[in-house]
Amino acid sequence: MNDTIALREQHTLALVCPHEFSQRMHRHWTLPCPEGLGQHSSSALVTLWRIMGENFQIATVEAATGVQSPWRILQPPTGTGKTQGTCVYAAMQAEFNRETEGALSPVGMLIVTRLKEDADNIRNTINTIASRAVAVVHHSGSYATPQQLHDSDVVIITHTAFINVKRDTKSLDWKSWDHLMSWRGGQRLLTIIDEALANVVDESSATIENLAFVISQIPPEVRSALPKQVALLEQVHRVLQAYIDPDELDCAMSMIWGDERAPGAPDFAPLLSAMSALPYDRIVYARSNTKDRIRLAERVAETITAVQSCLEQFAYYAKSGKWHSINSAALAVPLNAPGPVVLDATARANFLWDLFEEKHERPVVPAHARDYSSVRLHVARGSGLGKNTMAERIGERMPRIKKGLEEAIGPDRSVFMCVHKDVEDVITKKPNNAKSWVEKLNFKECSVGHWNAVDGRNTWQDCDTAVILGLPYLPQTWSTNMFCALQGAQDDKWLQSPEWKQFKNVRKEMEQRQMSVSVIQAINRICCRRVVDAEGHCPPADIFIVLPKDAMGDAVLDDIKADMPGIDVRPWDFALDHAKEKKPRGGSSHARLIAYMAKLNAGSVSLSAVQHDLQLNSVKKLRETLNNGEHPTTQALRDLGVSYIPGVGRGSKSFLLKAA
Repeated sequence: MNDTIALREQHTLALVCPHEFSQRMHRHWTLPCPEGLGQHSSSALVTLWRIMGENFQIATVEAATGVQSPWRILQPPTGTGKTQGTCVYAAMQAEFNRETEGALSPVGMLIVTRLKEDADNIRNTINTIASRAVAVVHHSGSYATPQQLHDSDVVIITHTAFINVKRDTKSLDWKSWDHLMSWRGGQRLLTIIDEALANVVDESSATIENLAFVISQIPPEVRSALPKQVALLEQVHRVLQAYIDPDELDCAMSMIWGDERAPGAPDFAPLLSAMSALPYDRIVYARSNTKDRIRLAERVAETITAVQSCLEQFAYYAKSGKWHSINSAALAVPLNAPGPVVLDATARANFLWDLFEEKHERPVVPAHARDYSSVRLHVARGSGLGKNTMAERIGERMPRIKKGLEEAIGPDRSVFMCVHKDVEDVITKKPNNAKSWVEKLNFKECSVGHWNAVDGRNTWQDCDTAVILGLPYLPQTWSTNMFCALQGAQDDKWLQSPEWKQFKNVRKEMEQRQMSVSVIQAINRICCRRVVDAEGHCPPADIFIVLPKDAMGDAVLDDIKADMPGIDVRPWDFALDHAKEKKPRGGSSHARLIAYMAKLNAGSVSLSAVQHDLQLNSVKKLRETLNNGEHPTTQALRDLGVSYIPGVGRGSKSFLLKAA
């Protein structure tokens, strides 16, 4: 930005002084309740707040001069007042707007937060600090009137609403965006996003099974009325069928079409409307059931909508287990938001911002604002931590979990458990009016949350113990969608070998770092988010986690230590499962494979060569074994330094790689 223009704008805008903001935030932070928060401050916190104010101001000036600001990604550690600071700054901005009315141009703000209750709390805090109504919320629980949006210095919306704005502008409907961003002072100039945005990418996926179901349900009259839409659905179904390899060779992913998109895609809205009226419960099950009707109607609508998106964007084929699908994705956030500043406590680990490249900046914040030396992280290692295995085995694992926790901590503890949704359903269920597993745990309090529903919540902030059971593994389609939405459609070569910059396999890097983000978010739901002294310490707390016995587990642990400096890491003598001595059967193909790889020198050998040398009739079951990292054969190969590299894309080969 031209410095002269920026300087002129600073003299015409009602800008909050960063130094005054940091001092006002210091008073708000330290004054006893109810005047303030009664927290402990420090020079590091004051510096952090000043940096927040500086970036809010710079982003505002850039928006006022018509410059498309980079997304400024700030990483204030959990418990350092990023949300409270946003509230104080917003109240100060509204006060300064009123004080300088007629002399300076007022600055309007948009605040984006994760949940509706968060939005309500932010509004109430801002209005309390300002001693008048200067902020309004605009969400499904409390829509602001057009007059309120016009008059209010600050509008608070949810992440979902912010993303929906992008969907509206994609269809050239700018009304909702204009309603939010236009006010009595002109255009709002500052967008503050509290916490990393969830669902920043719109993912679209339709399986061949769902496509076949939809096509089978189309009535003759709809076929006659909408022949183009029906023909295109059937064509997409045939395209997917062509990618299914009858020889069952690996073909995990392959680009169908890139950014050039499919030609001549019609509007599927009429087909969606026609299909939504069908009585699916009677057609499919020959009975009347409202839940079935709604469920099947949603399945049809989601499939048709996914196909529409795939036709409008790039599309690729993917195979996951037995499922074959067409997939696509698009960025779901409005990159042109005025003066965007993101306050993300896990920004360092969040790979999303790496993919923003030149569209973002990461201002340096004080690294010593927090000290987690009073937090003990108890780490066990195990396997079978994914959603399906955890759900299958939780019944047999819970007695061991109960025993392990009760031996480690006393009954006076308040425990928060983060698990998969299916596991939560099992351990909180009361069988035949008996106690649930959670109720059987001998602690003062025990609460449960599940992955994708804990980030940013304060529900468990009084708990002094967190237990992380199971990990939120993501499919390769997630990382592929995220990368392509931000970097553009890739070719089959990239799908087979996803290199980017210094990363040999950027998909694995993305998946690992997203897991770290989720784990760090879950850990920081409890009392360790609170600061109790000027050094940034928190109340004593215990974290129990089971990590996988691989490089991903090591990387997640490293990320926890990096984002929670000083944390006391201790080994946890706990086994999720009973120890079982598993060995491949002597003389079996698996035993022969292990002996075969033990004799080979370092290097690679194709699976077809293995099949020939070991005289195997088929390698289908062998592939299934090699894809299972918990199988004893795979573990034995890993001990030999052998890893399995599956082929990606049609015609690509799978091979075994033996390290030197």
